[in-house]
Amino acid sequence: MLIKNNYKYLIGLIILLPASRVYAQLLLTNPAPGAGSTMSDFIYLLIQIIQLIGTPILVCAIVYAGFMMVTAGGNEEQVRKSKVWILWTLVGAAIILGARSLADMVYGTASLF
Repeated sequence: MLIKNNYKYLIGLIILLPASRVYAQLLLTNPAPGAGSTMSDFIYLLIQIIQLIGTPILVCAIVYAGFMMVTAGGNEEQVRKSKVWILWTLVGAAIILGARSLADMVYGTASLF
């Protein structure tokens, strides 16, 4: 019984050993080749995509806030809501449009250490 079990392990080892050598790689390849080779390239690509999507949304939000302001008709609550919309839309615009310079500052600070 003990000899039969040893043959199973030996046969398994003989079968799996060549497979482990075939799939062993010395270098890992990038799974997303268009994303750049470094982490900073990937972050910059991600920021660029967010800016491409976020800029039209910001324009629509500013137009909507302006429409709310124009159609308020003296209603103080509606004017207050439109001012809040404009404020937070401009905050979002500053974040989205300043993301690249913010990333540069973070990488510059991190490279000092």
